[in-house]
Amino acid sequence: MGFEFSFTPDQEAFREAVRAFLEREVRPIVAAMDESETFPTATVRKMQAEGYFGVPVPEEYGGLGLGKVGYCILLEEIGKVDASHAAIVGAHTSLGVTPLLAYGTEEQKKRWLVPAAKGEKLLAFSLTEPGSGSDSGAVHTAAQPDGDGWTLTGTKIYVTNGQEADTVLVMAANDAKKGPSGGVTAFLLDRGLPGFSVGRCEKKMGLHGTSTAELILDHVHVGPERVLHEVGKGFHVAMTALDVGRVSLGAASLGGMQAACGEALAFAQNRTQFGLPISEYEAIQFKLADMAMSIHALRLMVYHAAANQDRLGSDPSKWGRLERAAKTREAAVVKCLASEWASDVIDEALQIHGGLGYIRGTPIERAYRDARISEIFEGTNEIQRVVIARDLMSRGL
Repeated sequence: MGFEFSFTPDQEAFREAVRAFLEREVRPIVAAMDESETFPTATVRKMQAEGYFGVPVPEEYGGLGLGKVGYCILLEEIGKVDASHAAIVGAHTSLGVTPLLAYGTEEQKKRWLVPAAKGEKLLAFSLTEPGSGSDSGAVHTAAQPDGDGWTLTGTKIYVTNGQEADTVLVMAANDAKKGPSGGVTAFLLDRGLPGFSVGRCEKKMGLHGTSTAELILDHVHVGPERVLHEVGKGFHVAMTALDVGRVSLGAASLGGMQAACGEALAFAQNRTQFGLPISEYEAIQFKLADMAMSIHALRLMVYHAAANQDRLGSDPSKWGRLERAAKTREAAVVKCLASEWASDVIDEALQIHGGLGYIRGTPIERAYRDARISEIFEGTNEIQRVVIARDLMSRGL
């Protein structure tokens, strides 16, 4: 598999446009958003108007048609400015849009994908339950046959965008005994359906601009048109979404690492101790060098993975078994290393700032709180290592 990669002039122009937008519209509101712990409705709407919630979607379905590479460019730039906005876009695009593009019928794409890509609707994804997290096949939310449709009953938790989403992709058990092998089905549930409600929203360490909501399904009746893909194939739907989400999380982590390194470098060059800027001391230089090495390596990994996903296309029926396995392993590697390296880089950046880095409201303190969840959501890093190890034992290096 080839490793050569470069950005096209159009991709570079897109990056510059995104960067200018974020500096103008998003950066000025981040500190207040974090302090008030409110969803940034105004900036999200502006991003939707720019088409940023449909970046990888083909133009025929209302998107910008920039593929996974373009999508990672977007997430990298957002990650430099604010992790909450990155999580909002990621939950919508990676976990909501991707399954619709990959598995939706033409009718479903017209009804749900097109408005989502155009920025008219916000999506969310719901797999986790009170009794199932890393064991994603142990879904207990029940989907009972009801006439030609289904009735869904259960509770979902930790749903990013859950309070604001117009449509949620919900995983429910059509046959709990089968688990992930035929027992889980993906359903498209719209806000306002009878029996569908939002419960409590969690107070979190970081990502204060996002909602992390409980969803309550009290005998929600849906027709067959709301089943995404086939009955019993929900696990495939979820894993396809997570493969994209794990790489885009890597891109957002890359942006966060660059921002932290930049903050640390600027501080070190201006902070004087013992008569010299602290950047003159090897103890600080080595920290900065380690940050730069991680950023360099992660950039290559993220865009290599994104380019491979673009090469495969968005039709899972055309993927070979080995191609699918390689894509999943690569996504797990990117997610695991990106989240851990980001935590390390931001921690060292905080250390360089000394006491100032520990003060509430500084960019580096906010980054420290925001970064920690990346080792947990989109599949814990322990699960990523299970995915990698099982594929390693199956296919070798």
